Amino acid sequence: MKKPVKKLYMGRAEVRDYNVQECIDKNENFQIQFEDDVMTLTPEELTTKLKSKSQRFESKMDGKSYVLYGYNWEPDQVEL
Repeated sequence: MKKPVKKLYMGRAEVRDYNVQECIDKNENFQIQFEDDVMTLTPEELTTKLKSKSQRFESKMDGKSYVLYGYNWEPDQVEL
């Protein structure tokens, strides 16, 4: 799964809990894109590298509730 984020909060990329859980359940990597960089997290790293959790929010678009999970922004290194 690949999800873009528009900003970093205190050096962390924040993504919704249900997206994280979907990647864990499917045993697939989660790619977070910020500007021109990408950070890839394995299903194991989605649990071990979790640094913060927000309060529960209600989506204004579909009414689905979610928690934001924060991961320190560490973009993948590109071999040149």
